[in-house]
Amino acid sequence: MTGTFLYFAYGSNLLRQRLTLQNPSAVFQGVGHLKNFRLDFKSPSDPKGSRWRGGAATIEPHPEGTVWGVIWMLDIKDKSSLDRQEGIYDAINVDIISPDNKIYSNCRTYVMQKDYITDRYDNRPSPNYKDVLVRGAQQNNIPQTYIEFLQTLEDNGYSGNIPVYNQVLDSLKQS
Repeated sequence: MTGTFLYFAYGSNLLRQRLTLQNPSAVFQGVGHLKNFRLDFKSPSDPKGSRWRGGAATIEPHPEGTVWGVIWMLDIKDKSSLDRQEGIYDAINVDIISPDNKIYSNCRTYVMQKDYITDRYDNRPSPNYKDVLVRGAQQNNIPQTYIEFLQTLEDNGYSGNIPVYNQVLDSLKQS
C-alpha cells in the first residue's frame, strides 16, 4: 500500500514532537477547525494507571461547538501506528476548515469509543497533558482565543512522573 492520508489532531498530537515519536512521516499541512463538535476530556480508566495520568481529549457533537487543531499528512505506513496510539478511539473522517476557508476533506480523526467513557473517574486532564496541548497549539499558531481556552482548562493537579511526557520534553530539547 502506498500513499498518504490527512489526519486532524486536536489532542496531544497537536505538538509535532509528540506525534512524530511514533509517526515519523507526519508533515504539517495547516491549522483548521471542526464545526459542530466540542472538545471534551474523558478518563476511561483510573487516572493513576493511564498514560497521561488524567483525562484524555476527545470530541463530541455539539451544534455550536468548534474544535481547533492541526492537519498533518502522514504516509500510509504510519496509519497502523497511529491507530495503535489511539487504541481506545474510533477513527472517523471529518472535513476541516482552514482560517482562509480552504476545506480539508476526509481528514482522519479519532473519537473515544463509547465503551470507554465513564463518569467513575476524574475526567480532568493532567497538567502535563494540558501543557502538551497548549504547546502544540502555540507551536502551530492556532488562534489565540483557542489557546487561551486551553490554558484555562481545569487540570487534575497530578504531580508525579509521566514517561510519555518526559519523552516529549526530551524530543523538544533535541529539536
